[in-house]
Amino acid sequence: MTTEHAPAPAPAPAPAPAPAAALARRFADRLADLGLSEAQAAARAGMSTPYLRRVLELGPGFDPPALLRLSAVLGLEYEELVSGRPAERAAAARADGPALVGPPVLGELGVAECWRRLGSNGLGRIARTGPEGPVVRPVGYLVHEHTVLYRTAEDGALAPGPGGDAAFEVDRADRDLREGWSVLMVGPLEYVTEPALLAELPAPPARGRWVRLTPTTVTGRTIRAARPH
Repeated sequence: MTTEHAPAPAPAPAPAPAPAAALARRFADRLADLGLSEAQAAARAGMSTPYLRRVLELGPGFDPPALLRLSAVLGLEYEELVSGRPAERAAAARADGPALVGPPVLGELGVAECWRRLGSNGLGRIARTGPEGPVVRPVGYLVHEHTVLYRTAEDGALAPGPGGDAAFEVDRADRDLREGWSVLMVGPLEYVTEPALLAELPAPPARGRWVRLTPTTVTGRTIRAARPH
C-alpha cells in the first residue's frame, strides 16, 4: 500500500523591502561601487554621518533635499536612489497588478489631497515674473499651516516684490509606471517675520530670508495609463 502526500504548498513570496530599507540598500551598494565610506559621502553631501544615517533610517519622505544632495554625490538620478532603477520600478509595478496599457487617463485632485501630496517638505518650483521677465527656479520647501515656505536671497529673483502673484508647483512622474501627478498653487509672497516661527526654522544662508507663499488657488491633476478591462 502506498500513501500519497499532498504537495507541499509553495513558499509565500518574500515581502518587498520597506522604502527606507530599500533606500539604505541602494545607498550601501552604490558606496561599495564607488569605494566611498559613509563618512566621506556625508561630508561631500554637507551633512554629518549621524544625520545621514537618520535620513536613511526614516526614508524618502523625511528630508528630500538631503537625498537630492546624496544622489549627486553618488552620481545617481534622484528617482534611482529613492525608488530604484527603471527595471526595478517596472518589476514592482508588475507585481502590484496588471500592466498599464492604453491612452492616458486624466483626473483631478481635491484641495485636501493636494496638500496631502505635498507632505511637510520636499522639492518644488517657484515661478514668477521679475523685472527681466518670467523666472522659474527649483526650491526646497516646508509646509506651515497651509502656506508654503522657502528660502531665497533677499534681492534674488524669488524674493517678494513687484511682479504680482507667484506660482508654486510640485510634480511627480514615473515613466516606467506611466503615471504621475502635479499640484499648482498661486498666491502672493511675503517675508516670514514672526520671531516664534523663525526660531523654529533652519537658519537661511548668508543674505537669505524665509519667504511665505499663501495660496489663493490650489489645483491638482493626475495622469495614468488606462488599465485593461
